Amino acid sequence: MMAPQEPTPYDDVPYIRVSFHQTHPDRLATLASLFGLTPPAIETARVLELGCASGDNLVPMAHALPGAQFVGIDLSRRQIDQGLEMVQALGLTNIELRHANILDIDASWGRFDYIICHGIYSWVPEAVREKVLAVCRENLADNGVAYMSYNTYPGWHTRGLIREMMLFHANQFEGAQAKITQARALLDFLGQSAPTATPYGMVVRQELELLRKQPDAYLHHEHLEEINQPFYFHEFLRAADRHELQFLAEAEFGAMMVTNFPPEVAQTLRKVAPDIVRMEQYMDFVRNRTFRQTLLVHKSATIRRGLDPKALYDWHVASPAKPASRAPSIAQGVPEKFLGRNDANLSTSEAVVKSALMVLAERWPSSIAFEDLLRAAVAKMVAAKQPQPDDATLEAHRQRLSIDLLQMYSAALIELRVRPLRLCLLPGDKPVASEVARAQLNRPGPVTNLRHEAVGLDPFLLQLLRLLDGTRDRQALIEGLLVAVRQGALEAKQNGTPVTDDTELRKLLGEALNTSLPKLAGLGLLVA
Repeated sequence: MMAPQEPTPYDDVPYIRVSFHQTHPDRLATLASLFGLTPPAIETARVLELGCASGDNLVPMAHALPGAQFVGIDLSRRQIDQGLEMVQALGLTNIELRHANILDIDASWGRFDYIICHGIYSWVPEAVREKVLAVCRENLADNGVAYMSYNTYPGWHTRGLIREMMLFHANQFEGAQAKITQARALLDFLGQSAPTATPYGMVVRQELELLRKQPDAYLHHEHLEEINQPFYFHEFLRAADRHELQFLAEAEFGAMMVTNFPPEVAQTLRKVAPDIVRMEQYMDFVRNRTFRQTLLVHKSATIRRGLDPKALYDWHVASPAKPASRAPSIAQGVPEKFLGRNDANLSTSEAVVKSALMVLAERWPSSIAFEDLLRAAVAKMVAAKQPQPDDATLEAHRQRLSIDLLQMYSAALIELRVRPLRLCLLPGDKPVASEVARAQLNRPGPVTNLRHEAVGLDPFLLQLLRLLDGTRDRQALIEGLLVAVRQGALEAKQNGTPVTDDTELRKLLGEALNTSLPKLAGLGLLVA
């Protein structure tokens, strides 16, 4: 590992500036609670990120949780300086970004409730990997949670072939950009030349299509760095065990569920895997997994693997899922299908579950407390001429809803949270966009929404976002967009033809505004 004062590959090619919603303390605390632990309150937590780059993951957290304290370190001076500019622009006092080496962390840094290490473990020498785990052992609070991402086998056996070929070719050239250009050229050549109807040809073309969609920084740091060491899951857990750490969960909870496999596959997995570590490893074999986001806790923690749906009673729920039918029935026994993100879907005949999903769709992207959700679902049922439930029936609804919501959580159809998330549902007279997202407009890349997700925006939405500081009504917003058009920052066309008449232009911009404001609200970018 190089000394902090020396330039790094990340100074030459800064890493992609993006937030990772899987790393948010809310998610880590939710999963810890789900497995019977009592994690630190995120509102007052102390959080450390190893390899924080330019702070685009940590800064939005600090802005959203002003009572918590955040420390980020990175070996790239350029990226730390960029992050400090963002911290200063937002006036944050609860975050510190340090240009430092992971090897320098010791007891004087204190203990942290949550430790985040995304995109580091597989890409550093063995001594640094050991130090990362040592930091999790020595600097993690007794009831804290550590997040670790890394490349995994068996999937990276295949992907590693492509990396090795790109390295062989690219290393003949000097300079990061030349290496990136030549690596892409080799991929194009292989894609055109590899036999079409062979497993090798299919692998090459699959990787080619994947990497074509990725920016240069991803290709450079994922495939062209000197070190990229994948691990089998059991190997990573063995290293963690040496540091008195144990497996809690995967950040993507659904990836842990054997029930998400076909019944015959799930049955075999249960037979060959007597414990959770073996189960996770065998599931990696079946999936040909390439990447993991593993949560670790101290070995002294007592994890409850049997999940209790009643835990949801004190939590908050959110879901973008919508009914497939235009006129869904909430009558008991009538099946309805609900469609979520990334092809997630559910069919249910339970009236209380259907009603709850409709309530969640109406509240998206905000969350709602479980008990409030239950009351709203029952009210929707009563409004649809179903009988008012007595106490026993209401308790049955509560239990049914908690069980089904837990199943939906495993299928990535809903989100569970330990704290409320209140976002704007309907834009007001003078809409206000996320301060963090507006600050991020001064550099390329996606913005971070209030749900801690990276969001890509088209040019119109980007220009509109700049104007949403709470001082402009709709007419003033139209005038601001008009200025952007006149300055050439925004194009205004109708049927492919540029609009130049001011009256027509204002009309066109007003129509676009009316559709774009609700869209920004749905993307979680407007403040309530």
